[in-house]
Amino acid sequence: MKRRVVVIIAVLVTLLTISVEAVGLRAIGGMPRLTFNGTTAHCVVVCNGDKNTDEVKATLTLYQGSTYVDSGSASGKGKAYISEDCAVKSGKSYVLKLTYSINGVSEPSASVTATCP
Repeated sequence: MKRRVVVIIAVLVTLLTISVEAVGLRAIGGMPRLTFNGTTAHCVVVCNGDKNTDEVKATLTLYQGSTYVDSGSASGKGKAYISEDCAVKSGKSYVLKLTYSINGVSEPSASVTATCP
């Protein structure tokens, strides 16, 4: 009988530890990623809220210098995922800017700069 109790407690402790670690791995916000395939820019971001019930809204905007090139938006519960492709020019530098909100509250923007080879 004691052996069963010890095994049950060990299993419960293991399950609780895994659950706590999974919750701790969720990072709030997101960082945009800009890559190139020839003269096509691939713009990606995943924005996470604090909870799965948070309303997350995100917009990615691509600029060449101060000139607007393209943008994409998404929203969702708990997270928002954006993946957009657009035509760019070889040898030019581009800035991909992320703006997003969680439950209607604007979060700090993030951006990444890269040059199309």
